[in-house]
Amino acid sequence: MGETAGRGPEFDRSEPNVRFIALFGAATLALLAVVIFGIQSYFDRLLEREVYVKVLAPESQALKDLRAREDEALHSYRYIDREKGMVRLPIDRAMQLLLEDDARGRLKYPQRPARVEVEGGGDASN
Repeated sequence: MGETAGRGPEFDRSEPNVRFIALFGAATLALLAVVIFGIQSYFDRLLEREVYVKVLAPESQALKDLRAREDEALHSYRYIDREKGMVRLPIDRAMQLLLEDDARGRLKYPQRPARVEVEGGGDASN
């Protein structure tokens, strides 16, 4: 107790090694950049694989069957109710008939144009 009683606390009087600190910091940043690049590359590879598997992979047979049924329903004639004379037309024929009725001015549903009001009290018919 006699030797340290008269002196204050001791500390390191040497200067910090700036070169070592700078090199250590640069190496840490370089390692961080390599890790970030590696993780990003890994993520991109996983993403591409998942997109291929889930989106670009060959279609399932169930999906092909569903699309075939939809195409058959959209592009074929069929009786809905024979007693009432209701039939289902192919979509192309139905659109053609609708255009013909429109050209003759005989649309089944009211098709009057409606005015569209814009800000400022005017209308958008110009």
